[in-house]
Amino acid sequence: MANRTQSYEVGLAVEQKVKRYLIQQGLLFVTANYRAKCGEIDLIMRDGACWVFIEVKYRAKASHGQAAEMLTEIKRKKITRAMYLFMAQNSLNPHHVAHRIDLVAIDGTSAKWHKSV
Repeated sequence: MANRTQSYEVGLAVEQKVKRYLIQQGLLFVTANYRAKCGEIDLIMRDGACWVFIEVKYRAKASHGQAAEMLTEIKRKKITRAMYLFMAQNSLNPHHVAHRIDLVAIDGTSAKWHKSV
């Protein structure tokens, strides 16, 4: 149980660092850890008029695989469903409102921001 709690706390700390970085890059923070039955979104931000739904993946060690590899097709579908639900709940028509899904993949101390995954 301690490892799960510790992993959760590390994950939250990493998400906070990513949030600060993206704000420094000019994005506007909207909300964090949006949860729905169909999926979860780590960070929701705005890049000008574009809504950005961000998945944060972190791996401390390469022995557990690369962070970017953890965004599987199943996970991507869950994020997409959650994104459309968030948009519907907030009266954002995806046909008229710019939006994208980004991935911030962190391996140890190296990070890469993948836009429009």
